[in-house]
Amino acid sequence: MKKKWFSIFLFSLLSVCCFAQTEGYRFYSKLDSIPRSGFYNIELTPALSAHLKTDHSDLRIINSRGKWVPHILRFPAMEWNIAAVEMDMSFSRTEKAGSTGLVIENRDSIISNIGLVIRNTAAERFCTLSGSDDRNSWFIINDSILINPIPEEKGAMSKFRIDFPPSSYKFFKVLIHNNNKDPFDIKGVIQHTSAPLPPQAENKLIQNPAPRIQQKDNGRISYIKISQQEPYHFNGISLKLSGVKYFSRKADLFIPAAEGHSFSNPGRLLQSFTISNNSTLEFLIPRANAGTFYLLVYNEDNLPVTVEEVKTWASYCYITSYLEKGDHYRILMDNPAAIMPNYDLARPDNKILDSIPFLSFGKISAIAENELTESTAGNKKWMIWAAIIVALLVLLYFISKMLKDVDKRKTS
Repeated sequence: MKKKWFSIFLFSLLSVCCFAQTEGYRFYSKLDSIPRSGFYNIELTPALSAHLKTDHSDLRIINSRGKWVPHILRFPAMEWNIAAVEMDMSFSRTEKAGSTGLVIENRDSIISNIGLVIRNTAAERFCTLSGSDDRNSWFIINDSILINPIPEEKGAMSKFRIDFPPSSYKFFKVLIHNNNKDPFDIKGVIQHTSAPLPPQAENKLIQNPAPRIQQKDNGRISYIKISQQEPYHFNGISLKLSGVKYFSRKADLFIPAAEGHSFSNPGRLLQSFTISNNSTLEFLIPRANAGTFYLLVYNEDNLPVTVEEVKTWASYCYITSYLEKGDHYRILMDNPAAIMPNYDLARPDNKILDSIPFLSFGKISAIAENELTESTAGNKKWMIWAAIIVALLVLLYFISKMLKDVDKRKTS
């Protein structure tokens, strides 16, 4: 009899836990059928990212019983950098009025990054990057790079990495604009090298649908409101400007902090950068998922620039999970209370990335109340309440029995 009641108690707790694993999520999408058991990749497209936090902590895969299925979040470019080897680079340094110049020798044929070893600082500076084959004729690579090193907590040095398109110049020049302030204490220059990325992941970006643009020029500032169709993830932005042939101006990107945002109340500052007529006008920024954001361009005493086009994109990423043939799976999204799950699924070897197939997903739908618990676990609303009541009755039974045993011991 005790075993029977204990089994009922466990079943009740499992039913409640199943409900808890799906509660609070607002959207879902069905995955395609599983042809054979094994690992599958699911690409996180803009359609999915529009319903996820920027850290993807509210992303879940559930099976037909409503239980979480472990997954791994994959950023191919970041995985490529995990095994990177740091190589010292020869460089010379010059200090001039208001600027620091570094001339760096390239010993390899083609490189795509340079790292600055800087004594810990909380300051920020803008710099330009140029290349040359003879140290006399220099050609621009990027003229708007924000150097904002993150101080090391346990060491005295931090490393700031400058990424750029693969280049074969024999020399590189980093010109740091100090604006009559003290310079960085740069102790070294390094290069990160690693094995090449798989062909399908190399330099791949996820382009978001084109946003709407509103511009308002007021005095010395141009206010630009960018509205995306959905709050897509983006960590890159590119601009197409007109109206002025030659320009070099500071721009700030703001993310609304609350409802009621406007041109005069754009929110919190996400990133500052410089826009100029001879730059690519493409900028990397911290990952955000705002449906609306603002760009403020400081024209000073110049004619305002006109923003004709804005594009946003996100770094390529996907999830990898082991799925069973014959089971049915869904992706759950958008749960403000969700935290990052702690799965013990081992990371698959990077060398077999090409052999893992990609799985498609269906239409993204809003979750009606109790829809997931009814469809995936087969439990109606009354069953959840019945399970809770049974669990409480069983708990009261055991408490009552324990108290009776205590009384018997006292009287004996």
